[in-house]
Amino acid sequence: MAAKQKQHTVRFEMLLTPEQNEYWQALAESSGISKAELVRRRMAGCRIKSIPQINWKCYWQLLKISEDISQIAAIQNHAIAQGLTLPPIDFNPFEELLREISTLRLCLVLESEEEISNER
Repeated sequence: MAAKQKQHTVRFEMLLTPEQNEYWQALAESSGISKAELVRRRMAGCRIKSIPQINWKCYWQLLKISEDISQIAAIQNHAIAQGLTLPPIDFNPFEELLREISTLRLCLVLESEEEISNER
């Protein structure tokens, strides 16, 4: 039986300006990992998905709006199925709004990914 090889830990240190340190710390926090783990992953060539906190807030608010619009349409359809006479609603603006919201949500994610690509 072959002897186990010992694994050694190598310490790596980086000198950063206060601004660089703040940037890396914020990036790590927005990714939900430590700064050390962020550096390990970036050095290994991993892509770090990070969306700034403000983008996340916008992203989720837009999702809530989309869900509200879908609920309005579902209630309208349910009422019609129950035989209620309702004032007609033109669903085209709602569908257009849903498409625009989806586009905005995608832009928030892509904008963050583009920022990450530009860092390299």
